[in-house]
Amino acid sequence: MENPNEKQKSSGKLYIVSTPIGNSEDITLRALRLLKACDFVICEEAKVGASLLRKYNVSKRIETLNEHNEEEKAEDIVLEIAEGKNAVLISDCGTPLLADPGDILVKTALRRNVEIVVAPGATSVMTALVRSGFSLAQFLFAGFLSRDKSKRIKQLQILSKEKRTVVLLETPYRLLPVLEAAAKVMPFRNAYLGCNLTYPYETHHYGAFVELYEKFKEMRFKGEFVIVFEGLPNDDFAPEKNSLKYPSAYKRKRKTVRKKK
Repeated sequence: MENPNEKQKSSGKLYIVSTPIGNSEDITLRALRLLKACDFVICEEAKVGASLLRKYNVSKRIETLNEHNEEEKAEDIVLEIAEGKNAVLISDCGTPLLADPGDILVKTALRRNVEIVVAPGATSVMTALVRSGFSLAQFLFAGFLSRDKSKRIKQLQILSKEKRTVVLLETPYRLLPVLEAAAKVMPFRNAYLGCNLTYPYETHHYGAFVELYEKFKEMRFKGEFVIVFEGLPNDDFAPEKNSLKYPSAYKRKRKTVRKKK
């Protein structure tokens, strides 16, 4: 029989906390408070997580959760939270679960009725969208494309028919393959490429995909990037009223088609 004088142990909470995508000043006061108050931190890579905690003078136990161990480890972590521990889930940078591990952990926590609290913050997706100047009325986050060249082409062919603004993420070493594929599928589509966003040396590049591909073929770019491109207008060659001015290559194509008529 339960002792009435003994307090029942309450469940802990799973906090999903965003961290900076580049500029270390983009950490929120709430994120710092939660990192300092939690019992342990969950991250994708122990080395990266430890480096981030040191930067803000935080010392916590670290649990790694990645694509290789999430299915096995999620249950153990949630059980520990259910027994009273408070945990903070972070990604290597930005907002967790956006093209990062954590999906199984969250689903497990929901199934176990563990309370989940989200502390929003920096995200490369929204940073790039806002800076792009393209329509934000509706947009599609398409994440990472396939590593396979033929599958990547097929994915871009599908995305090229989108009428919403589209956002793509990719690893630094696959910038040229993605731009090359996009230049083949939709060469004259208006696009934005945000490089090393939030850093003092961030750069912004606009143009048709064919122009961006030619430009970056000549550059020795190294760093993080996000690609945003406009959705397909109702008329194949008529940009929307609020659209940016189309690049020169797009204009050349438009004139060529009109001459053929």
